[in-house]
Amino acid sequence: MKKIIILLYIIGITISVNAQNQTLKDYVQYINNYSSTPVEYIFKLFEQSDIVVIGERDHRDTTQYELILDILKNPRFAKEIGYVYTEVGCMNRTSDVNKLIKGNFKTDEDFMNHLLSYLRTGEVFYPLWEKYNRVQFLKGIYEINRNSRKKITLGLTDCEFSWSDIDSAEEYKNFYYSPACEYRDSTMAANFAHMYERQKPKKGKRKALIITNQPHAINATMTKRGYQRQGKWLKDNYGSDNVKIIILNWAEYRLFDGKRMPLIAGGLWDAAFEEVNCKPFGMDIKGTPFGDTPYKDPAYNNLKWENIADGIIYYKPFYETILTVGIPNIIDSSFESEFMRRNRIYYEAIIGIAVPNLDEAKSSYDGFISVPGTYPQEPDSIKNIIRDVRLNK
Repeated sequence: MKKIIILLYIIGITISVNAQNQTLKDYVQYINNYSSTPVEYIFKLFEQSDIVVIGERDHRDTTQYELILDILKNPRFAKEIGYVYTEVGCMNRTSDVNKLIKGNFKTDEDFMNHLLSYLRTGEVFYPLWEKYNRVQFLKGIYEINRNSRKKITLGLTDCEFSWSDIDSAEEYKNFYYSPACEYRDSTMAANFAHMYERQKPKKGKRKALIITNQPHAINATMTKRGYQRQGKWLKDNYGSDNVKIIILNWAEYRLFDGKRMPLIAGGLWDAAFEEVNCKPFGMDIKGTPFGDTPYKDPAYNNLKWENIADGIIYYKPFYETILTVGIPNIIDSSFESEFMRRNRIYYEAIIGIAVPNLDEAKSSYDGFISVPGTYPQEPDSIKNIIRDVRLNK
């Protein structure tokens, strides 16, 4: 027995050492041998599984929605899948958003007016959702549906909420700190299940693409809180092989200290992406150097990337991603009063400071502000880190 224990201990040490000694060449070899284009990869996953989850990067990132719309534009999506679900959007607005994206509008201007009106009524439980990629995404689906006989249906999975039901900070607090909102991952997963199980099957199968922020998408349970993430709930309830979780290339987002966000594996991932000339790709990560990389998040113990996700999609370098906030003309004169009412309630209930004046409040919502995805780091500083890794490995 002692010999067996010692042998297992030695094997464990060997595996750990091997994981730490992956070379840049090892990462590149797996990309070259096992990857396919991102769109091809997604459809390969759907051939094996019914539910595919994409863990998006920063909510403000517009670059990633170029990729997502490329997937949805493929005729196979509307024909074979047909349903996409998002974290953004309260479930009770699902009917309204589908009227919008499946609507028959005479002009693009007419559609945009209806889109802005829809967003003003409150798609989320914040005063307003100011991330421009929401306009990019909804307009993109509308254009796909307009030009296709088969339509894409959108499901919204966040907590049910309506600003018309909220008259005071106390009422907002009761919602914001309710179990449904406190345990949003379980709520979003259950809301998805409610809609998914009512989908019309295609060729006897229900298929769905879920887009949710990467911290929600992962297959993990927080160590101290026992808080089950959305991806974990989905795998537990629909089967691990039937639910595939895909992460987009990003950085160690949980280690962001307000000034810098470390690159994964000290930059080895990004260096490997550069070695293949930043060619977009998708691939499974289990049994690869990518999967063997430690997942660095203080909320979880001893996890690797292959424990929390099934695959990765690389789409453009981290230093080329763009964050954009503000939706031009979202706060017109007819909406100013309601916008400020929501802000007063939200600031009193959650922020605890005086609400900004109208001009200050509007600045983050009605403008159009873009910064590099690496912000506040300069893209060149990220390039330099990657360059040094390539030179030293």
